[in-house]
Amino acid sequence: MITLHSNPLVSSPAKTDQAKAEDVTPVSNTDASIAKETESQSAQPEFSSRAEMLAQMNKEFDITGTDFHISQQFINRLSEIGLLSKSEATELNQGLPLTSDGSKSTQSLTTLKSALDNIFERVKDEGGASGLLSVIDKSRKILDNLDGSKSKTFPIDPATAAAELDHYLKSDDSSILAEDEKQSLNDLKTALTIADKLSPEQRTSAQVSKYMEILKRYG
Repeated sequence: MITLHSNPLVSSPAKTDQAKAEDVTPVSNTDASIAKETESQSAQPEFSSRAEMLAQMNKEFDITGTDFHISQQFINRLSEIGLLSKSEATELNQGLPLTSDGSKSTQSLTTLKSALDNIFERVKDEGGASGLLSVIDKSRKILDNLDGSKSKTFPIDPATAAAELDHYLKSDDSSILAEDEKQSLNDLKTALTIADKLSPEQRTSAQVSKYMEILKRYG
């Protein structure tokens, strides 16, 4: 007597084209978005040196132009290519004034230099203004060489100058200033911080000590 056994290895009938189509996992909008973002990121240019980063920034924003101003767009771009951290960009953007068209930007460097000249002349005989006058005087040359393309040597370390300016603005001595003058000095502080990021110097131990002294004095 022959016993028939079912064979588990026998394959089931092939699926129809419709069944195959139903088995395809649909691509969600999220997955498609991620893929598109990844493709976009891979298309972003990579910069192998700081010089290439600066060249790209100058191409996009004309940093050396007379009408250049520090905008939120400029600061965000610095962060995108790695010249500023996200936290630094956020802090700088918070200090930008609103313009008449609703954007955030400092005044142009040409306008800023003129405003600083006016402040210098107005307060030069005021008591307690000597420190401010010194920073303004030395900062003029930094504004003329913001990206360090003309010289790698600044008359004062930009980060130190920005710290001195910040602490002056927070002191009682700043009461001699009008609100628009304070805003011009805040714009100068932003420009000094940008100069430090665009062309960082190999600071000497004396410069580092001076910077730390300022932070401790007013901290």
